[in-house]
Amino acid sequence: MTRRAWLAGLSLMGLLGCGGSVDDAGLASPSVESTAQEILGGSVAARHQLPYQVRIMVQGVFTCGGTLTKAGWVVTAAHCVEGIAPSAIRVIAGDLLLSTLEADEQVRLVVRKVVHPSYVALDALHDVALLQLAQPFNLSAAVQPLALPVGPAPLGLHTASGWGATQTGPTSNALKYTSLKVVGPANCQALVGSGHVPSAQLCATPPNINTNVCQRDDGGPLVWGGRLYGILSWHGSSQCDTFSVFANVFTYVPWIQSYTG
Repeated sequence: MTRRAWLAGLSLMGLLGCGGSVDDAGLASPSVESTAQEILGGSVAARHQLPYQVRIMVQGVFTCGGTLTKAGWVVTAAHCVEGIAPSAIRVIAGDLLLSTLEADEQVRLVVRKVVHPSYVALDALHDVALLQLAQPFNLSAAVQPLALPVGPAPLGLHTASGWGATQTGPTSNALKYTSLKVVGPANCQALVGSGHVPSAQLCATPPNINTNVCQRDDGGPLVWGGRLYGILSWHGSSQCDTFSVFANVFTYVPWIQSYTG
């Protein structure tokens, strides 16, 4: 599947899911394990394991993941919120199960959306956006910001997470995580093609055919050593069985900090 076809399909999914035009605007318990579906494959997150992970709701519909980088700011993919009014967006932190209102869960309104000025939708370049919350989250063991990188992404295994599509459904009820291998620029270009821009994109491949990120994991984090290195942008196939492309966060640190401090 090409980037353009995939993004067109995503836009249609968002349009249908939101009910209108995008221009409108401890260890996991056995009960958690039993609700997990086959991110594809992966493992169910324990409580407080991924306190930086948030989910983004548009007009009441879960659409994407995101990362808390300050108590009052979230980083996500631009395509997740493109054309959406801030008033239509809610951010939820401290959450593990989609189906359950949990004690750690916090919900915030969004008062400001900042899409990267060089974002190119059809080529999925500079696919980064910031959301400023109406009120900062109350930080706790379940809700903590993630540090930004101080250098380029290391090659090798990183952690990706989200409530995205599984082998059996469009979402996972439980927050899940998996390991993905970040590859070098030459290998990334071989996967993406001539349109690959190393400063803007990272490629990550699954260590085996039984695990990967997928739709609705979009906007979510790629993490190594307690720092955010990638924001999930798009997938190499609609079956999520090849590679995935992330926005290369290290490139955007000055831009992010110019807003968030």
